[in-house]
Amino acid sequence: MTSNFIKRFGTDDPRLGNLITPYLTSKECQIALVGFPHDEGVRRNGGRVGAAKGPGVVRTLLPRIGTLYNSEYNVDLTKLLVADAGDIDKNLNFDESHQGLSEKVTDLVNKGTIPFVIGGGNDQSYSNWKGLIQGLLTTRKSLDGVTVINIDAHLDVRPLTPSGEAHSGSPFRQMCEDLLFKSSGGNFLEFAAQGHQCSQEHWEYVQRQNGGEILSLSHLRNQELSISKQFAHILNDSSEIIFVSFDIDSISSADCPGVSAPASVGLTAEEAIQICFEAGKNSKVKLIDVSEFNPDIESNRTGRLVCLMFYFFLMGFAKRIETSI
Repeated sequence: MTSNFIKRFGTDDPRLGNLITPYLTSKECQIALVGFPHDEGVRRNGGRVGAAKGPGVVRTLLPRIGTLYNSEYNVDLTKLLVADAGDIDKNLNFDESHQGLSEKVTDLVNKGTIPFVIGGGNDQSYSNWKGLIQGLLTTRKSLDGVTVINIDAHLDVRPLTPSGEAHSGSPFRQMCEDLLFKSSGGNFLEFAAQGHQCSQEHWEYVQRQNGGEILSLSHLRNQELSISKQFAHILNDSSEIIFVSFDIDSISSADCPGVSAPASVGLTAEEAIQICFEAGKNSKVKLIDVSEFNPDIESNRTGRLVCLMFYFFLMGFAKRIETSI
């Protein structure tokens, strides 16, 4: 990836292709990119498949994205340790792929690395959460507060299918009903939900959960602070460990058309990247995933936005390191 990139741009304009290295267990790594090229959960939920191709398209676009020194933000990425930890095997079945994803996240978290997971369907989020909890418990006897923030137009607390199968609409119901959620002091926040896409039953289900809170898109729009600044305040006020799950169908289809369920209204691309910047900047954030990029519907514009979300997370992380020194 790096050699192809350098031939294209030269050394006077280094981009992410110059920064990201293959993941090696023997080398220190601050942030690791993980791909989850699976969309069986989307099919089970009645959505349009194609998100399995998301990680591959992102890796094609990523080397050319983002200057390593951003003069606009006065951010230097060149000292960050960022690696590509590869994909979960695309040939695995649903259960095997989710087990592999949880194990990958567990291993990275146990090593002190922040996983940035790109799907794939939103069903990945339950397995990512499990991996985070298991990774943290490797070095701790117990957990006292883990906050999960789901940035999504939907609540994703649907029941399993009648035959008991998990799917892309069920990850946070699975999480809320997992004994580890309560024993780890779990808190759950829905961010930018849209009432016309969420049933009353599901809305009330979230509100019954521990710390279950819903900040709708209309509520966020009616506040004086920008949405990204509201998000930053939420991070600051949350528990010491945070998992940010970002379903990009929460972004308006004018900016993000390549998803299974495009949103006529939603977050803007600018708001999305600034949210990722704030997540990167906050030391409480230990895991982030991005779901539902479907290149079969649209690949270039949406793919570049997902890459920018990763880039802005890295810029925020660089600020995190800067303030900790």
